[in-house]
Amino acid sequence: MAYCLDANTLIEAKNIHYGMDFCPGFWDMIDAQAQSGVLFSITQVCDELLTGGDELSAWVEERKKDPLFIETDDTATQLVFGEIAEFVVENYSEAQASHFLSGADPWLIAKCKAIGATLVTKEVLAPGAKKVKIPNICQEFGVSFIPTHEMIRILGNRYILEEIR
Repeated sequence: MAYCLDANTLIEAKNIHYGMDFCPGFWDMIDAQAQSGVLFSITQVCDELLTGGDELSAWVEERKKDPLFIETDDTATQLVFGEIAEFVVENYSEAQASHFLSGADPWLIAKCKAIGATLVTKEVLAPGAKKVKIPNICQEFGVSFIPTHEMIRILGNRYILEEIR
């Protein structure tokens, strides 16, 4: 199984749960899993994260040519993106649809659908929401989604205290 990271998983990791200064094992895990083809994100997420002007954007800059960030210009992804765009335009307000379709989110879902990957996101299913939510679109298109901590469990990663100071 392959896992695709939404930008918010990396932003939240840096800001809250897996700060680069106190949990380098998380970031090492991302590198290792990306190298083995188990974990990836897409170039649109890379582009979003590069604008941050912080340690995460510097980390992404060093990896923008690595296997972590893959293209979405393949035919299968493009076709699914078209289906997602049509669904969103037909089922959400023009403003919501325009906002959603202008970012990386529909491309994440399209790539996951095209290759059978699971999307890793902090967003949760919100039936009936007026705002376009990743899990709602994933559910509509049969794409699996999980939170970061669940991916870590599935992959069997552990972050162990080296020593107490």
